[in-house]
Amino acid sequence: MPTLARRFGAGAALLGLLSFGSGCGDSAPASPSLPPEPAYTRPGESNAVPAVVASPSLPPEPAYTPPPPPAPVPDEVKDWLDANVHPFSGSHLSWPSEGLEFLRDLVGDARVVALGENTHGTRDFFEMKARILRFLVEEMGFDTFAIEASWPEARRLDHYVRTGEGDPEELLSGLYFWIWNTESVLEMIEWMRAHNEAGGEIGFHGVDLQFPGMALHLVREYLRSVDPAGEPQLTGKLDCLTRFANDHRGRRPHPGYDAQTDAYRAECGASMEEARELLVSRRTEYEAVAGEEAFAVALRALRVAFQYHLRATGEQLRDESMAENTIWLAERLGTTGRMVLWAHNIHVSTFPGFQGEYQREAFGDGMVTFAFTHEYGQHSALLAREEGGCVGPVREFNLDDPVPDSYEAYLAGASAPEFVLDLRDLRNEPGSAWLFEPRRTRGSGACYSDEFPEWYWIEVEIREGFDAIIHFETTRPTTLLPFRYPSSF
Repeated sequence: MPTLARRFGAGAALLGLLSFGSGCGDSAPASPSLPPEPAYTRPGESNAVPAVVASPSLPPEPAYTPPPPPAPVPDEVKDWLDANVHPFSGSHLSWPSEGLEFLRDLVGDARVVALGENTHGTRDFFEMKARILRFLVEEMGFDTFAIEASWPEARRLDHYVRTGEGDPEELLSGLYFWIWNTESVLEMIEWMRAHNEAGGEIGFHGVDLQFPGMALHLVREYLRSVDPAGEPQLTGKLDCLTRFANDHRGRRPHPGYDAQTDAYRAECGASMEEARELLVSRRTEYEAVAGEEAFAVALRALRVAFQYHLRATGEQLRDESMAENTIWLAERLGTTGRMVLWAHNIHVSTFPGFQGEYQREAFGDGMVTFAFTHEYGQHSALLAREEGGCVGPVREFNLDDPVPDSYEAYLAGASAPEFVLDLRDLRNEPGSAWLFEPRRTRGSGACYSDEFPEWYWIEVEIREGFDAIIHFETTRPTTLLPFRYPSSF
């Protein structure tokens, strides 16, 4: 049985902690049996994936002998589930808000609602998150949406949902992630725009750091506007990273910054620190020219570029940086701001070493984390290869059946096909004892192998990582959009 440390070992390897991950971020050294999964990228120069299609060049799917079917769920567990779950009907954001009224008590006064997903290619998960977002905005006063996507590029979508300026399909492509470039996410963005146009207030933000190109561009443009004469001195200190940064389509030079020597990266990091010190030293004069907000954005853009450096050196892993960016955003919202955060299950979890743990330290009980699970259906993913890495194009995979004694095998005992289960304040009694023991749950990211489905069942103690579960009996794959990138940063 794969443990958290073995299957997704970045946190365990570097922090000495048990961990599990989505296959979409920092990864452990390659294992001969468990290939690392890259961060949403495809081989070659582009991240673009035009459609979800089966490739004629892919090898035929091998015969797979599934595990034995799960044992029947005990009646006491079925009864307990039916007495404790909150059923709902439909995932689409057009469904009536009344069907989610139970969220009012479940969320309470929380400032942050973190919504996970156990694959990056499940349409029903995406739609349900949009439906929850709408409920929390319209019924509970939430005013901010943040997603596991590039911080600088997401600012363009924030401008769109507030003003209507720009092409939302281009701007969504401009996040570079095929996983978000879907009908479901675009539909949510269009709802956000309609909500604001009608007098509402909802912003769109990213918290990720995997593409430094636009962050560095924002710093350069800011300096040119406030200090044209001084701009070359400061941006010259950033050239060591700029030469390896992505362009407006998300393409990066090969070999990249990760492939540079430790000595080069150490010198580059010191140079970037000097750039920050220089920027901060000129704060008063720069704010006198362009205001406090513009300076704060430029300083955060420089920090996000530096986070990319820190990830490459291993000094600060991606989850800590995403948490840092989330906390920074929450601080700017003030004590009355309320945020919905969208990321993979592992990122929103409070397991040691992951994004949610750092956020729990900052928000305490003011954050509620939801895991998304399912039993059957399909999802979209790249093909994970046994020898390592993943290959496109994106294709549809069938979910393997829940493995025996997994959380999903027990959740299947509920009468309702779709429901929410609050994991807090439970009593350990015969019907719920299975929730108080470590067991397996499904967890994949942007890549999948139907030849080795056992890779994607990992052991966790689910109540240690999440406050609630949103469960579906069956789910559908996402529908991808063609990439149409903005013409520039």
